[in-house]
Amino acid sequence: MILPYTLISPCDEQALPLVFDSPHSGDVFPADFVSKVSKQQLKTGWDAFVGELWRGVVDNNAYLLLATISRMYIDLNRAPYDIDPALLDQTWDFCQPTKYSDRGMGLIRRMALPGVPIYDQTLSQVQIQARLDHYYHPYHNVLQQKLDSLHQTHGGVWHIDCHSMKSRGNGMNIDSGLLRPDIILGDNDGCSASAEFVKVVEDAFIERGYYVVRNKPYKGGYLVTHYADVANNRHSLQIEVNRSLYMNEESFRPNPNYEKFQTDLNRVSAKIADYVASQI
Repeated sequence: MILPYTLISPCDEQALPLVFDSPHSGDVFPADFVSKVSKQQLKTGWDAFVGELWRGVVDNNAYLLLATISRMYIDLNRAPYDIDPALLDQTWDFCQPTKYSDRGMGLIRRMALPGVPIYDQTLSQVQIQARLDHYYHPYHNVLQQKLDSLHQTHGGVWHIDCHSMKSRGNGMNIDSGLLRPDIILGDNDGCSASAEFVKVVEDAFIERGYYVVRNKPYKGGYLVTHYADVANNRHSLQIEVNRSLYMNEESFRPNPNYEKFQTDLNRVSAKIADYVASQI
Protein backbone atom coordinates (compact mmCIF):
# COMPACT_ATOMS: atom_id res chain seq x y z
CA MET A 1 0.00 0.00 0.00
CA ILE A 2 1.30 3.45 -0.94
CA LEU A 3 1.36 5.91 1.93
CA PRO A 4 -1.14 8.68 1.08
CA TYR A 5 0.83 11.56 2.60
CA THR A 6 3.99 12.79 4.28
CA LEU A 7 3.72 14.99 7.37
CA ILE A 8 6.88 16.93 8.23
CA SER A 9 6.86 18.38 11.74
CA PRO A 10 8.99 21.06 13.40
CA CYS A 11 10.61 20.71 16.81
CA ASP A 12 7.78 20.15 19.31
CA GLU A 13 9.00 22.81 21.74
CA GLN A 14 8.86 25.53 19.09
CA ALA A 15 5.99 24.33 16.89
CA LEU A 16 3.46 26.98 15.95
CA PRO A 17 -0.27 26.47 15.25
CA LEU A 18 0.56 26.88 11.57
CA VAL A 19 -0.02 24.15 8.99
CA PHE A 20 0.88 24.26 5.30
CA ASP A 21 -0.54 21.54 3.08
CA SER A 22 -0.06 20.64 -0.57
CA PRO A 23 -2.83 18.34 -1.83
CA HIS A 24 -1.65 18.28 -5.45
CA SER A 25 2.09 17.74 -4.95
CA GLY A 26 1.78 13.98 -5.40
CA ASP A 27 2.75 12.28 -8.65
CA VAL A 28 2.22 8.61 -7.79
CA PHE A 29 -0.42 6.46 -9.51
CA PRO A 30 -1.54 3.25 -7.76
CA ALA A 31 -1.43 0.02 -9.76
CA ASP A 32 -5.18 0.03 -10.44
CA PHE A 33 -5.00 3.26 -12.47
CA VAL A 34 -5.57 2.49 -16.15
CA SER A 35 -5.54 5.25 -18.77
CA LYS A 36 -4.33 5.81 -22.31
CA VAL A 37 -3.48 9.44 -21.51
CA SER A 38 0.24 10.15 -21.81
CA LYS A 39 2.42 10.74 -18.77
CA GLN A 40 3.16 14.25 -20.06
CA GLN A 41 -0.55 15.08 -20.19
CA LEU A 42 -1.16 13.64 -16.74
CA LYS A 43 1.66 15.78 -15.35
CA THR A 44 -0.28 18.96 -16.16
CA GLY A 45 -2.35 18.42 -13.01
CA TRP A 46 0.74 18.01 -10.85
CA ASP A 47 1.81 20.87 -8.58
CA ALA A 48 5.41 20.16 -9.47
CA PHE A 49 8.00 21.07 -6.83
CA VAL A 50 5.47 22.76 -4.55
CA GLY A 51 6.42 20.58 -1.61
CA GLU A 52 10.11 21.30 -2.10
CA LEU A 53 9.53 25.02 -2.62
CA TRP A 54 7.70 25.34 0.70
CA ARG A 55 10.01 22.97 2.60
CA GLY A 56 11.47 25.89 4.54
CA VAL A 57 8.22 26.38 6.48
CA VAL A 58 9.34 23.59 8.82
CA ASP A 59 12.43 25.60 9.72
CA ASN A 60 10.03 28.40 10.59
CA ASN A 61 8.26 26.11 13.07
CA ALA A 62 5.28 25.21 10.90
CA TYR A 63 3.95 21.80 9.83
CA LEU A 64 4.02 20.69 6.20
CA LEU A 65 1.60 18.05 4.88
CA LEU A 66 2.28 16.68 1.39
CA ALA A 67 0.11 14.42 -0.74
CA THR A 68 1.68 11.38 -2.35
CA ILE A 69 -1.01 10.40 -4.86
CA SER A 70 -1.61 12.30 -8.09
CA ARG A 71 -4.70 14.50 -8.22
CA MET A 72 -5.43 12.78 -11.56
CA TYR A 73 -6.19 9.67 -9.49
CA ILE A 74 -8.17 11.39 -6.73
CA ASP A 75 -8.35 15.11 -5.97
CA LEU A 76 -7.89 15.84 -2.27
CA ASN A 77 -9.09 19.42 -2.79
CA ARG A 78 -12.62 18.33 -3.65
CA ALA A 79 -15.56 17.29 -1.51
CA PRO A 80 -15.74 13.50 -1.11
CA TYR A 81 -19.14 13.46 -2.79
CA ASP A 82 -18.16 15.67 -5.77
CA ILE A 83 -18.36 12.74 -8.15
CA ASP A 84 -19.20 13.09 -11.83
CA PRO A 85 -22.09 10.72 -12.71
CA ALA A 86 -20.69 10.41 -16.22
CA LEU A 87 -17.81 8.37 -14.79
CA LEU A 88 -20.00 5.77 -13.07
CA ASP A 89 -21.18 2.41 -14.29
CA GLN A 90 -24.41 2.84 -12.34
CA THR A 91 -26.29 5.45 -10.30
CA TRP A 92 -24.88 6.26 -6.85
CA ASP A 93 -27.01 8.33 -4.48
CA PHE A 94 -23.88 9.50 -2.64
CA CYS A 95 -22.87 11.67 -5.61
CA GLN A 96 -23.42 15.42 -5.36
CA PRO A 97 -21.50 16.84 -8.32
CA THR A 98 -20.46 20.49 -8.19
CA LYS A 99 -19.19 23.03 -10.72
CA TYR A 100 -15.85 21.21 -10.66
CA SER A 101 -17.38 17.96 -11.92
CA ASP A 102 -19.22 19.96 -14.57
CA ARG A 103 -15.81 20.98 -15.95
CA GLY A 104 -14.41 17.44 -15.69
CA MET A 105 -12.39 18.31 -12.58
CA GLY A 106 -14.28 16.70 -9.71
CA LEU A 107 -13.09 14.28 -7.04
CA ILE A 108 -12.22 11.81 -9.80
CA ARG A 109 -11.16 13.79 -12.82
CA ARG A 110 -12.92 13.02 -16.08
CA MET A 111 -10.62 15.17 -18.22
CA ALA A 112 -6.84 15.54 -18.10
CA LEU A 113 -6.89 18.50 -20.48
CA PRO A 114 -9.55 20.04 -22.73
CA GLY A 115 -10.63 17.30 -25.12
CA VAL A 116 -8.49 14.66 -23.38
CA PRO A 117 -10.62 12.22 -21.33
CA ILE A 118 -8.73 10.18 -18.77
CA TYR A 119 -10.85 7.02 -18.93
CA ASP A 120 -12.27 5.05 -21.84
CA GLN A 121 -14.51 3.03 -19.54
CA THR A 122 -16.69 3.72 -16.50
CA LEU A 123 -15.68 3.21 -12.87
CA SER A 124 -17.56 1.33 -10.18
CA GLN A 125 -18.68 2.56 -6.77
CA VAL A 126 -16.29 0.02 -5.24
CA GLN A 127 -13.33 1.48 -7.15
CA ILE A 128 -14.09 5.05 -6.11
CA GLN A 129 -14.80 4.07 -2.50
CA ALA A 130 -11.42 2.34 -2.36
CA ARG A 131 -9.72 5.56 -3.47
CA LEU A 132 -11.58 7.46 -0.78
CA ASP A 133 -10.73 4.93 1.93
CA HIS A 134 -7.07 4.41 1.06
CA TYR A 135 -5.97 7.91 0.06
CA TYR A 136 -8.56 10.68 0.51
CA HIS A 137 -9.76 10.07 4.06
CA PRO A 138 -6.30 9.41 5.56
CA TYR A 139 -5.05 12.75 4.21
CA HIS A 140 -8.05 14.68 5.50
CA ASN A 141 -8.03 12.83 8.81
CA VAL A 142 -4.42 13.75 9.59
CA LEU A 143 -5.02 17.37 8.57
CA GLN A 144 -8.17 17.60 10.68
CA GLN A 145 -6.46 16.02 13.69
CA LYS A 146 -3.46 18.34 13.46
CA LEU A 147 -5.60 21.47 13.09
CA ASP A 148 -7.86 20.41 15.98
CA SER A 149 -4.93 19.58 18.27
CA LEU A 150 -3.17 22.88 17.59
CA HIS A 151 -6.39 24.84 18.04
CA GLN A 152 -7.06 23.14 21.36
CA THR A 153 -3.53 23.92 22.58
CA HIS A 154 -3.22 27.50 21.34
CA GLY A 155 -6.79 28.76 20.97
CA GLY A 156 -6.27 29.41 17.27
CA VAL A 157 -4.86 27.78 14.16
CA TRP A 158 -3.69 29.05 10.76
CA HIS A 159 -3.79 26.84 7.67
CA ILE A 160 -2.27 27.59 4.26
CA ASP A 161 -3.23 25.43 1.28
CA CYS A 162 -0.38 25.51 -1.27
CA HIS A 163 -0.88 25.20 -5.03
CA SER A 164 0.70 26.03 -8.37
CA MET A 165 -1.07 27.25 -11.47
CA LYS A 166 -0.35 27.28 -15.18
CA SER A 167 0.82 30.69 -16.37
CA ARG A 168 -2.20 30.85 -18.69
CA GLY A 169 -5.66 29.36 -18.14
CA ASN A 170 -6.80 26.58 -20.47
CA GLY A 171 -10.22 25.60 -21.77
CA MET A 172 -11.19 23.83 -18.54
CA ASN A 173 -10.46 26.91 -16.43
CA ILE A 174 -12.79 29.83 -15.78
CA ASP A 175 -10.04 32.21 -16.97
CA SER A 176 -9.42 30.31 -20.20
CA GLY A 177 -6.76 31.95 -22.36
CA LEU A 178 -5.80 34.65 -19.86
CA LEU A 179 -2.35 35.24 -18.45
CA ARG A 180 -2.21 34.87 -14.69
CA PRO A 181 -0.56 36.99 -12.00
CA ASP A 182 2.43 35.84 -9.95
CA ILE A 183 0.41 34.99 -6.85
CA ILE A 184 -3.29 34.48 -6.16
CA LEU A 185 -4.53 34.46 -2.57
CA GLY A 186 -7.86 32.73 -2.07
CA ASP A 187 -9.80 33.49 1.12
CA ASN A 188 -13.28 32.71 -0.21
CA ASP A 189 -13.96 36.43 -0.66
CA GLY A 190 -12.94 37.22 2.91
CA CYS A 191 -14.83 34.35 4.56
CA SER A 192 -12.07 31.82 5.29
CA ALA A 193 -9.38 33.94 7.00
CA SER A 194 -9.12 37.20 8.90
CA ALA A 195 -8.41 40.31 6.86
CA GLU A 196 -5.34 40.96 8.99
CA PHE A 197 -3.85 37.54 8.27
CA VAL A 198 -4.47 37.79 4.53
CA LYS A 199 -2.85 41.23 4.43
CA VAL A 200 0.24 39.91 6.22
CA VAL A 201 0.63 37.24 3.52
CA GLU A 202 -0.14 39.67 0.71
CA ASP A 203 2.35 42.25 1.99
CA ALA A 204 5.05 39.60 2.39
CA PHE A 205 4.80 38.71 -1.31
CA ILE A 206 4.58 42.33 -2.44
CA GLU A 207 7.73 43.14 -0.45
CA ARG A 208 9.52 40.48 -2.51
CA GLY A 209 8.35 42.16 -5.74
CA TYR A 210 5.47 39.88 -6.72
CA TYR A 211 2.19 40.87 -8.32
CA VAL A 212 -0.56 39.60 -6.02
CA VAL A 213 -4.29 39.23 -6.72
CA ARG A 214 -7.03 38.06 -4.35
CA ASN A 215 -9.72 35.53 -5.28
CA LYS A 216 -9.54 35.95 -9.08
CA PRO A 217 -10.00 33.39 -10.42
CA TYR A 218 -9.20 31.18 -7.41
CA LYS A 219 -11.19 31.84 -4.24
CA GLY A 220 -10.03 28.67 -2.49
CA GLY A 221 -11.20 25.11 -3.00
CA TYR A 222 -12.72 22.54 -0.69
CA LEU A 223 -9.81 22.44 1.76
CA VAL A 224 -10.00 26.16 2.50
CA THR A 225 -13.77 26.36 2.77
CA HIS A 226 -14.05 23.12 4.75
CA TYR A 227 -11.44 23.82 7.44
CA ALA A 228 -12.03 27.54 7.96
CA ASP A 229 -14.02 28.88 10.90
CA VAL A 230 -12.91 32.46 11.42
CA ALA A 231 -15.37 33.08 14.25
CA ASN A 232 -13.57 30.35 16.20
CA ASN A 233 -10.09 31.58 15.24
CA ARG A 234 -9.53 28.97 12.54
CA HIS A 235 -8.08 30.59 9.42
CA SER A 236 -7.51 28.98 6.02
CA LEU A 237 -5.92 30.63 3.00
CA GLN A 238 -5.10 29.23 -0.43
CA ILE A 239 -1.90 30.35 -2.15
CA GLU A 240 -1.49 29.78 -5.90
CA VAL A 241 1.96 30.44 -7.36
CA ASN A 242 2.56 30.91 -11.07
CA ARG A 243 4.58 27.99 -12.43
CA SER A 244 6.53 30.19 -14.82
CA LEU A 245 8.23 31.77 -11.79
CA TYR A 246 10.24 28.62 -11.08
CA MET A 247 9.83 25.96 -13.77
CA ASN A 248 9.67 25.22 -17.46
CA GLU A 249 6.02 24.33 -17.99
CA GLU A 250 6.75 22.12 -21.00
CA SER A 251 9.60 20.03 -19.62
CA PHE A 252 8.53 20.12 -15.94
CA ARG A 253 12.06 21.05 -14.92
CA PRO A 254 13.18 23.85 -12.61
CA ASN A 255 14.13 27.05 -14.44
CA PRO A 256 17.06 29.36 -13.53
CA ASN A 257 14.85 31.32 -11.11
CA TYR A 258 13.99 28.27 -8.99
CA GLU A 259 16.40 28.86 -6.12
CA LYS A 260 15.57 32.58 -5.86
CA PHE A 261 11.86 31.83 -5.76
CA GLN A 262 12.39 29.18 -3.08
CA THR A 263 14.36 31.71 -1.02
CA ASP A 264 11.55 34.22 -1.43
CA LEU A 265 8.99 31.67 -0.23
CA ASN A 266 11.16 30.98 2.80
CA ARG A 267 11.10 34.68 3.64
CA VAL A 268 7.34 34.86 3.08
CA SER A 269 6.81 31.88 5.39
CA ALA A 270 9.03 33.51 8.01
CA LYS A 271 6.77 36.59 7.95
CA ILE A 272 3.72 34.36 8.29
CA ALA A 273 5.29 32.48 11.19
CA ASP A 274 6.16 35.75 12.95
CA TYR A 275 2.55 36.84 12.66
CA VAL A 276 1.17 33.56 14.01
CA ALA A 277 3.66 33.65 16.90
CA SER A 278 2.36 37.12 17.78
CA GLN A 279 -1.20 35.81 18.00
CA ILE A 280 -0.67 33.11 20.64
